Amino acid sequence: MKLKLLFLTIVGSVAIANAQYTVRDINGDELTNGQVLDFTEYGYGTSANYEFFVTNDNPSETIYTRIEFVDAVNATGEFFELCYAQQCYTNLAVGFTIPDAPQVFPIGVGETTGEGNHFLNADPGNGTDILEYVFAFHQYEADGITEIGTPLTFTYRYNPGLIGVNENSKVNLTIQSTVVSNEMVLNVNEPVSMLVYNLQGSVVKQARFETGRQTVNMSDLSAQTYIVKFNNEKGATQTTKIVVQ
Repeated sequence: MKLKLLFLTIVGSVAIANAQYTVRDINGDELTNGQVLDFTEYGYGTSANYEFFVTNDNPSETIYTRIEFVDAVNATGEFFELCYAQQCYTNLAVGFTIPDAPQVFPIGVGETTGEGNHFLNADPGNGTDILEYVFAFHQYEADGITEIGTPLTFTYRYNPGLIGVNENSKVNLTIQSTVVSNEMVLNVNEPVSMLVYNLQGSVVKQARFETGRQTVNMSDLSAQTYIVKFNNEKGATQTTKIVVQ
């Protein structure tokens, strides 16, 4: 009997020592430790948005969680957006956590976080090099200091080289300058639609253009960085960062 009780005690200790949550994407696929998620697009309104849900697997207790930005390769995190715990942040720095340490985000027994939590890269890089962002999910005691189990670490990778680019997959336009004040000037060589996003992912301006020199009034926008997305009738997409002064 004593040996059986000792065995049950050891098993219980191992269960407590392991993280007690599961992370799944919008399709229900589980995120595993060390996994690399490859994306061929960047920017708002594209497949670059990795929406996720965290489920409390503890059958009897609330769990307390936090996400950490661990590392970056060929990127700074300036144009990366992370939304979790009812908060959204961009311009991330390595070591950043959400919520701010030692705060933690509680998930009740049997509960799963709602919609809106996501990882999203809006940085086009140089169009050739791979951009990597390493994140970790952590679980803590309620104090936000004592960690439970091993972090779930994964890599979000933007790989522009996964899709070959040909003339039919390009949007045929140029932006005269990506630093603008009152207006943005476009040289458009085919019909396109345009969406302008702020760094919180909200559409702040939209339009459709035929061919020729086009101007977009930007004087009604506050001075900050925006993401401009163009689509042509063939389904190609072009996303560009602009700065409104």
